[in-house]
Amino acid sequence: MNNKKMKLVVGILYLSLVVLGPIGFMVLPEQFNVVNVNEFASENLGLIGAWIFVDILIITVEVFISVYLYRILREHNEKFALATSATRFAVVAIMVVNTVFLLITLFSGGSNADTFIEYHNSGVFVWQLPFSVHVVLLGIMAMKYTRSKWKYLGIALILGGLGYLLDSIQHLGNIESSVFGTISMVLLVFVMIGEIGIAIGLLLNKVWE
Repeated sequence: MNNKKMKLVVGILYLSLVVLGPIGFMVLPEQFNVVNVNEFASENLGLIGAWIFVDILIITVEVFISVYLYRILREHNEKFALATSATRFAVVAIMVVNTVFLLITLFSGGSNADTFIEYHNSGVFVWQLPFSVHVVLLGIMAMKYTRSKWKYLGIALILGGLGYLLDSIQHLGNIESSVFGTISMVLLVFVMIGEIGIAIGLLLNKVWE
């Protein structure tokens, strides 16, 4: 597969995450935000199965993005390409562990949902740590190796990466600060702009020419 076709594939995969991401990380987890989560889970095992299915789809997409991004970026900077891919694979590894937590919940009939769904949800903030590094590296690569104005998407990615980092620190560190939370939320808006922009740029072959 040549470079242009790989960019097209990665662009499509990125856009698929725009749909899958909110479902897997927001919509489905919110369904289990109930008083008696064990009882709810035992009565809605199909919902857990759907959640596992979406997680597996996301993991599959992430693996392909990691591989193809490395092939695209290594033509510009081998070390940066390797670091960018490695940090995304670290995200995948944590996502796999999170999916195992859901499988344990499913096979237990939902009896331990209060423990393992919480592990899964906390795991999201764990994988955001290497993902924040990945997004910053991607932003640097965009700014450094894109000749057109599309390179400025790199700034949005770098700011968004900092947003992921702050979001994880706040949740994992149990920091109760409205200011901290507001800053991370504002920065996370940039990552949406940056990632969707990069996806479109890849589709149009406007980045990493």
